[in-house]
Amino acid sequence: MSMKLPHSSLAHERARLPLLLVLLGALGACALQPAPDRPEPPLASAMNAANSSDAAPRAPAPVAPALRAAAAALLGGAAPADYARGSVRADAAGRLQVYVHADAVTPALVAALEQAGLRQTSAVPALDVVQGWVAPRDLDALARVAGVSEITPPRYAVTR
Repeated sequence: MSMKLPHSSLAHERARLPLLLVLLGALGACALQPAPDRPEPPLASAMNAANSSDAAPRAPAPVAPALRAAAAALLGGAAPADYARGSVRADAAGRLQVYVHADAVTPALVAALEQAGLRQTSAVPALDVVQGWVAPRDLDALARVAGVSEITPPRYAVTR
């Protein structure tokens, strides 16, 4: 007797995210254009909101525990080659590949993420995700950028 498990639409969409990022990158569809229904905040106000001493301190966005562990290991001297494969990956320079999930992906947000240390960015505004590489020491700075809701490792395709 087989039992059907409840289907989570969000989990299904997140599982397809890596493929979508690859396809959009290949098609050159990653160019950022502000969505007409989402007003674009200026970079200055986005950065001021994150750093304002008058406003209540913003709690950093959650960072996946696996990313925190890898960042700590790399900062402690682990070889980047130790993270060449697996669920958390690092490049030869020791930067971690991350998905930055946001309330809304705008050019101002991408600029703020790049200022906080995210490199080689690829944005998918329709999914509110920016993919890129970050030095382990800059992970907390990314988490403090206004509009960031979560930072996770990518979900890599696995062959069976």
